[in-house]
Amino acid sequence: MAIKILHVLTASPEHAQLLLRCGLQAGFRESGAINLTAAPGEPVMPMVAIRSMGLLLESLIGEQIGTRRTCTVTPGYLWRLLDISSQRFQENTKRIARFRAAVLEATNVKINKDGTEWEDSEARRVRKREEGLCRREELLQRQQNQSTGLLPEDGQIDDGFLEPNLT
Repeated sequence: MAIKILHVLTASPEHAQLLLRCGLQAGFRESGAINLTAAPGEPVMPMVAIRSMGLLLESLIGEQIGTRRTCTVTPGYLWRLLDISSQRFQENTKRIARFRAAVLEATNVKINKDGTEWEDSEARRVRKREEGLCRREELLQRQQNQSTGLLPEDGQIDDGFLEPNLT
């Protein structure tokens, strides 16, 4: 019997409740939380367990006596078990997707298709401007150091510092 459990150490009871609610709504009905209280003066850091037991499949299909193995079911029954198992794997995949979507929505995190965190156009514009200004400052500093023959401020020589200025 295989029971799948995801354990998550949370920062507070509120975070634990949020995660547990997401798991239960996604279909992980056997989920729960522990360590909801702590000694006086100690931080409370609950552990949430997202459990999936409802999709288990157990069936006796044979027996082994010594070194002799015997199948006790028909090939048709084995194919039926395979079909049921495939359906349960598909349902489990759906539950995992629902859980992931619920956690992302509950935490207001937006994820791009490539798995990176989504940023709105204003945040991207500000980030790109800061990166550009930083690169511009580095380039100006490098050009100034080359023209005066000084090393960079940290005393380190990088590959770009030794290359001739072709502009």
